[in-house]
Amino acid sequence: MMKYLYLLLFTSILSCSKTETKTTAQKELPQQNIAILVDNSITMWAKDFEPSRIDVVKTLLKNIINHKKENQAFSIVVYSANSYILCPLTKDKNQLLSAIDKADKGIMVLKPGTNFSHGLLNGIASLDSELHNKSILLITDGNENIKSYSIDIPLNDAIRNNITINSVVMTAKDYALMPVMMDLNNKVTFDKVKVEPFDTVQISKITTKTGGKFQIFYTKKELEGFNFQKFFENTQKAKSENISSTINDAKLSKIYKEIQKTNDSLKLKFQ
Repeated sequence: MMKYLYLLLFTSILSCSKTETKTTAQKELPQQNIAILVDNSITMWAKDFEPSRIDVVKTLLKNIINHKKENQAFSIVVYSANSYILCPLTKDKNQLLSAIDKADKGIMVLKPGTNFSHGLLNGIASLDSELHNKSILLITDGNENIKSYSIDIPLNDAIRNNITINSVVMTAKDYALMPVMMDLNNKVTFDKVKVEPFDTVQISKITTKTGGKFQIFYTKKELEGFNFQKFFENTQKAKSENISSTINDAKLSKIYKEIQKTNDSLKLKFQ
């Protein structure tokens, strides 16, 4: 009888030890802070990715959030010619999913065009200065056509703060059903338009300088089949020699204050 009691006690201790080890291992997982930047230029209404590019992105983001890991926190930024922090950094799935429902609102609210620098600066700001693994996922369907701040400013600040930038490009190979006109009742007219070839030079610079990766998708099926955890788990960091700008902290602080003013002015329009 005593032999069985000792065996039961030993099994119980071993089980507790395994549970404790597992719990400790889970606690030791480093937090991943990820800013998702969603293109809100008008071309995101294009219907080559059915029902539209932006609708496909919203469904994709909901899938990412619904399957996110416990150690992952996300923020969501929408951008076109300017940008807005739609959801601050959080692990709360409900808060993130609610924000994703509004991830196309900027198409009507933000200034028209595509400006990577403004969106990236807001993405960096949304990650705060937390000492965790930090990255940005930049989603776009076209080339940058609006200039504000030099692209080197967010890139150098990302490098300085060990923020990896990964990019997703969604575009048709030849033709797409694009929005070409909007009437006074906000009714949009679409037409078959030849797609401008995507310039990979700038996206390649944005990603490789920060230790990130980029992927181009030409179909909805390709995009939906991609494992985005590969991006989030990418821990490669940029090398310090990639920093080329001599912008000082005072000027950088002024730029971030300007970005924050944009957020403040747009807050009511996104509620």
